[in-house]
Amino acid sequence: MRYLLFDLDRTLWNFEGNADITFGKMFQHFDLGSLCHTDCESFHDYYRIINDQLWDSYRNGTITKDMLNIQRFTIPLEHFGVKEHVMQLSVQLGDFYVHEGPKQTGLMPGARHLLDYLASKSEYTLCIITNGFSEAQIPKMHSSDIYRYFKYFFLSEEIGFMKPSPKFFEGVLQQLSEKEDYSIRPEDCLVIGDDYKVDIVGGQSIEIPQIFYNHNRKFKGPYAFKPTFEVQELEEIESIL
Repeated sequence: MRYLLFDLDRTLWNFEGNADITFGKMFQHFDLGSLCHTDCESFHDYYRIINDQLWDSYRNGTITKDMLNIQRFTIPLEHFGVKEHVMQLSVQLGDFYVHEGPKQTGLMPGARHLLDYLASKSEYTLCIITNGFSEAQIPKMHSSDIYRYFKYFFLSEEIGFMKPSPKFFEGVLQQLSEKEDYSIRPEDCLVIGDDYKVDIVGGQSIEIPQIFYNHNRKFKGPYAFKPTFEVQELEEIESIL
């Protein structure tokens, strides 16, 4: 296993913690408490539910990226009683979120120590595999100072398919082979991710080994199959690699 294919959000970059900070700033900047007659936590909690549903639809190809970006704010705004200029405000919130979110620097516990450890081992080539939007993912890595650890970046928008589609992972192998100028096999790679369905089942679909980062046992099953490895903390990966 030479090529380590890391998911980014919730595997290395602390998506929830960074989103909390961004939402707090956004809630205050747009005075959403007065507009929505609710608190930031309640608004964010409802947003998370809607956002997760919309991302499922986006991965399934039933909505576009633009629809996702707008609806994830229009639906919560309307839910909390905003009736005027909803579309205009949704665009403003979306722009703020995409601009400010990637500036946050929080990483998952042990992420930097693991990356330092792997960077010290010449036998590994570190790569990113992500469904996230390109305008956000690369800036996130620069802001949190982890971009420098990775040689290659594989984004679903550029490959043309999203995890967990086998075509995404086939695209990664094809592009990786072109970059390295020799044929990369599934067994040459290792997927490391926190999402069982998206990362682990996706990698297994073309027989790439996986490390399932089941942080705090967030995923409790049922398992369609047993991951190659499973850890609860990133530091455990050091004993595997």
